[in-house]
Amino acid sequence: MPADETAQFLEGLAKDLNSKKIALPSFPDVVIKIRSALEDPTCTADRLAGVAKTDPVLVSRLLISANSAFHNRAGISIVDLNLAISRLGFEAVRNTAIALAVEQIFNASKHSELRDRLKKLWSRSIALSSMCYVLARDKAQINADNAFLCGLLHGIGKLYILTKAKDYPKMLGDEASLEKVLADWHPGIGKSIIESWGFPQEIADTMELADNVRVAGDEANLVDVVYTAIALLDAPDDTLARVPLSPAVARVISSSESFDSIKDAYDQHAQSIRQSVGG
Repeated sequence: MPADETAQFLEGLAKDLNSKKIALPSFPDVVIKIRSALEDPTCTADRLAGVAKTDPVLVSRLLISANSAFHNRAGISIVDLNLAISRLGFEAVRNTAIALAVEQIFNASKHSELRDRLKKLWSRSIALSSMCYVLARDKAQINADNAFLCGLLHGIGKLYILTKAKDYPKMLGDEASLEKVLADWHPGIGKSIIESWGFPQEIADTMELADNVRVAGDEANLVDVVYTAIALLDAPDDTLARVPLSPAVARVISSSESFDSIKDAYDQHAQSIRQSVGG
């Protein structure tokens, strides 16, 4: 990629980041209403169902998720939305709505040169969200549904960069340079987007893993979960063969835990998410 085009592109990213003008589509009304309803501690399944029913696509996805192998081990079919919400849990309903909205953002690009790359990025987001959820669900101090969101949103900065890069065809054709820009810039941009969407700071902080992974500490946190999930997806054998385990990984899983047991749960959860939101 020519140096002047690189400099121009990076200058634009820096300007966006410094001015907080990181523009991605906001969430649809149904997501906002679900998040608002769940802020009320007296929210009921009936109330949540009433909100969800305003979006037929979300209703179908919730029913698919409630009947998936991960959530329906007994194999008893559910066709009632209220029962589906009761089976999934309120936060899983919120996450399904958010995942559907994020999927729509990923699919919004009409540029053919981005289609394959964004498809891979979305698939990675589903994989990472599922791995984060599975790793966090047995940790009493960690909200597994928030861990799911951390994985789901971890690539959002890359999405923004790619949608900007469409105006720089030479950049899209220079794989090595583009990958470096994505690696260097997506954490800060992703964090800014997550903050602008009103998610908790602990979720936004997981974007900048290099700054937040602790050397020592007794209890796992969301940063440890995301770090471990990425390590297990990218290099499971090397991650678990390390003696001793890296501090972040050791806080999340035990040295005696096999990847097979983790992978079985991950495969089921990932399949459930892909059935309900695509990817």
